[in-house]
Amino acid sequence: MTEILILYILSKYDATIYKIRKLIGEKFFMFSVLSFGTITPALKRLEELSCVEFDTKMTDGGLVTKTYKITPFGLKYLKSIIAGVEFKNKLNMLNKISILICVSDILEDEEKINLFNDCKNRLLLLRADINNAVENPYNMYTELQKNVINANLSAVDKLLGEIQ
Repeated sequence: MTEILILYILSKYDATIYKIRKLIGEKFFMFSVLSFGTITPALKRLEELSCVEFDTKMTDGGLVTKTYKITPFGLKYLKSIIAGVEFKNKLNMLNKISILICVSDILEDEEKINLFNDCKNRLLLLRADINNAVENPYNMYTELQKNVINANLSAVDKLLGEIQ
């Protein structure tokens, strides 16, 4: 998801690493917080893939800064990794889907429809799994546990409402 967030920001703005981190923090604070230690190697990988390029400038204070921008290949790569996100872990599925919905504005209509259909199917499966767990008589949940489960079920239903 790190590469998706970085490339998405760079699809909207040319930015230094500091601005990338700040914009990700502002736009995606509910779903992801990235450190410089995460962003820097990701930018290096993206540069090696020819997804981003940078201009080097000297600041008034004598520091060298790099301003990154996405390449045309980087935009294609971004769309491909959005379409190919893997959902190995149900634990972070809601966050991943939330991020994908937030970055879907860069997709063409058909790409967006495919993404939303995939997300919808995954959310329906997650909802079924949650309902099965709640209805299983051997899972004796406390009232607090039921409230947490129901909050997650509500989040699933809200996301389903957004993508339908």
